[in-house]
Amino acid sequence: MLDAAIALWSRDFSASLGDIAERAAVSRSTLHRYFPERQALVDAALAEAVAAIEREGEKALVGCRTAVDELSALMRAGIDNGDAILFLFSDPNRFAGNPYWDESEDEDVLGVITRAQAEGGIAADVTPGWILGVFYSLIYTAAEAIASDQLPRHRAVDVAVRTFLHGVGSGDSGAH
Repeated sequence: MLDAAIALWSRDFSASLGDIAERAAVSRSTLHRYFPERQALVDAALAEAVAAIEREGEKALVGCRTAVDELSALMRAGIDNGDAILFLFSDPNRFAGNPYWDESEDEDVLGVITRAQAEGGIAADVTPGWILGVFYSLIYTAAEAIASDQLPRHRAVDVAVRTFLHGVGSGDSGAH
């Protein structure tokens, strides 16, 4: 049910609980048994979307040797969770004040960016905050391109990573 809510709300946050029940292949009464009101489902979908991105991000980091490898892996994982990305970030005010909304992930990614700069894989003359914005913008743009059938998933991932590394990369041909 949560996956159905995230998938539908990533494209149309006004989708009804009936639409979500239909997408999840459950009855409306079953959906209401678990989520008696819309806000309960929104909160659960928010928590699940964040958790899914975190889980996939942690899995993606296994085997990374450099901070640039980590950034590439995190970008790929984010794009692979496109529905969650669009659900979470398509409206910057959607979750304002929601106790389940936590933006502390930014600090983790900023740490990886700072390490990538120290390792020479990311341009040191660009602020980490700017790089973070570019990083998230490319993930979001790729997710939108996939959702609107502009690019297949594998191509969107490759283009986003390439754009990121060539845009803020250090120019060192060893950075991948």
